[in-house]
Amino acid sequence: MAGRSAVENQVVRVMDSDGTPLTTAMTRGADDESVVLAEVDNPEILLNYYFGRGERLVLIELRNGSATQVVEGTLETWWIAGERRWQVYVDRPLVMLGPVGSAEPVPAGHRR
Repeated sequence: MAGRSAVENQVVRVMDSDGTPLTTAMTRGADDESVVLAEVDNPEILLNYYFGRGERLVLIELRNGSATQVVEGTLETWWIAGERRWQVYVDRPLVMLGPVGSAEPVPAGHRR
C-alpha cells in the first residue's frame, strides 16, 4: 500500500485539475491524508494558481519506478518562519490507494 515511505523524498509533478503540469516538487513529509511539498521548482506558478486564480484542486503524480499514480487533493499554503510552505491534502487516504502504479484505487465502499 502507498504509505509514508512510498511518497516521502520523491519528485512529484503537481498539475491543475485538468492535468496540465504546474511544477515539480520534492515530497518532504506525508501521512495518510496529506503530502508536504518542498523544493518547489516554480513556486511563482503555484502562487499564481493559488492566489491569482483562486484555485485549490490539484493532482499530484506519485512514482514508483516506471509506474505512476495520480492523486487528487486540495493545495494549501502558509508563510511560516520567513518561508513559504506547501501541502496537498489528498481526497482519498494514501493508505487506501494500494501500491503506487496499481490500476485502480480501493473503492470508497471498501474502506475500513
